[in-house]
Amino acid sequence: MCHDFTTGENRIGPSLKGIIGRTAGTYPGYEYTFTKYLKGKPWVWTEAKLRRWDNDSERAVREFTHNPAAKTKMPRQAYTGATEDEIINYIQMASQGVKLPPQAGSQVSCKMCHDFVTGKNKIGPSLKGVLGRKAGTYPGYKYKFTKYIKGEPWVWTEEKIRKWDNNSEEAIKEFTGNPEARTLMPPQHRTGSDEDEIISFIKVTSSADADKE
Repeated sequence: MCHDFTTGENRIGPSLKGIIGRTAGTYPGYEYTFTKYLKGKPWVWTEAKLRRWDNDSERAVREFTHNPAAKTKMPRQAYTGATEDEIINYIQMASQGVKLPPQAGSQVSCKMCHDFVTGKNKIGPSLKGVLGRKAGTYPGYKYKFTKYIKGEPWVWTEEKIRKWDNNSEEAIKEFTGNPEARTLMPPQHRTGSDEDEIISFIKVTSSADADKE
C-alpha cells in the first residue's frame, strides 16, 4: 500500500527495492523525515533492523539514530509472529529479485489489516467468508459505517469489493445511500492486475476449503 518493491518508484513511503543491505535514508527522490535526526552515519538495513522497525518504528528510529527526539513518517505497526515473518519473507524475496508467487503481494497487503482463515479481527474485521456476507455483521468487530446505513446492509459481492478496494470513501457513500458516510479503511485506488490479484486472493480464502490450506 505504501511501498513499491520492484519498479523503484516511491509512494507514500520510499521504494523498498533492494532494501536489505542498503544504507538507510538514501533511496533517490524520497524525502525522509528521520535523516535530520541522525547522529553519525546512517545504519544499514538488515533483517534484524527491519524486524525492529516493523514491530515498533517509533522506538526503532530513536534507537537507530541515537536520538531520543527522532521521528519517522511511518506509523507504528507492531507486527509480530507469523505476520511479521510473512512480511520479512516478502521483503527478502523482492529485494533479491526473486520471482514472487502470484498472490504474495495480495497476502501481505491484505493480511496486515485483515485475517482470512482463523476468524480473528485485526485493525479491520476478519474477511473469512466475506463473499456473500452482509456488510457490517462480522462478530466482535466495531464497524464505523453501520450507523450510516439506511435500510438493510448490502451483501458483499465481487463487484462491491472491487469498488470498495478502489475507493472506499466513495463506495461507502454509494452502498449506504448516505453522502455523509465514513469508513475506517482508507481508499486503496487499486486497479487492473493489482485489483485482480486481491480479488483472486479473497475468493480463495473465502472458499469453504480455505481452512485446509
